[in-house]
Amino acid sequence: MHLVLLAMTLVAFGGKKKKQAEEPAPAEETVEAPAPEPEPMAEPPPPPPPAKNADFNISLTRAGGEAITGHVFRIERGIDTYGDKGWTDAEKDLKFYVEGNGEYKKIPWSDVKRVSLKVKDSKDTSCVYSSDYSPWMYECSVKLTPTLTTKDGKTYMADTGHKWRFFLDGGQEVEFWLKRHYAREQDTEVVGLDQGNPENHELYGKLQQQLREEVKTVVITSINVN
Repeated sequence: MHLVLLAMTLVAFGGKKKKQAEEPAPAEETVEAPAPEPEPMAEPPPPPPPAKNADFNISLTRAGGEAITGHVFRIERGIDTYGDKGWTDAEKDLKFYVEGNGEYKKIPWSDVKRVSLKVKDSKDTSCVYSSDYSPWMYECSVKLTPTLTTKDGKTYMADTGHKWRFFLDGGQEVEFWLKRHYAREQDTEVVGLDQGNPENHELYGKLQQQLREEVKTVVITSINVN
């Protein structure tokens, strides 16, 4: 009898024994892959050289004595007097008027043999401002006397107010005027006509001084075309 009770007691206690809870497996750590290194940007190709539209040699002399010689492979003319609005290489725009010998006609640079440029009067400067710009644009200029000889030996006066640009082999560029030489600068402050006398006379003085210096140094005095 005791053995039976003991067996029943063991069975009873064994039935009430709790199982140990199983611990969950540790979660696997997610490791993000490093972002790929950005590919280096390729350098843009250099711009193509300007197209050729001329083929002659020149020898230019500046008022200060500097001589520039070389082969001209391209000519451009300013769309406006100063080249502010860009440059044109249209064939019709690369001709300019000359006057003399009872003629007034257009010629290309290939017909030119020599140009002699003289400052008419370095003290006779003209200064104006333009309200088409904001702030206003100021300029002073001096008149040039452009005597031109063509390859057939005739002499004319050049009549072109636009700015010209020659491209020479080796990357050199030369810009010049034939009729007037300009010194220009835009004001730093915006003014209006309702402000009494809004003109910047100090800037006029600065530009006049610049002209006096350039007339002695950088103004082209002669162009020989071969």
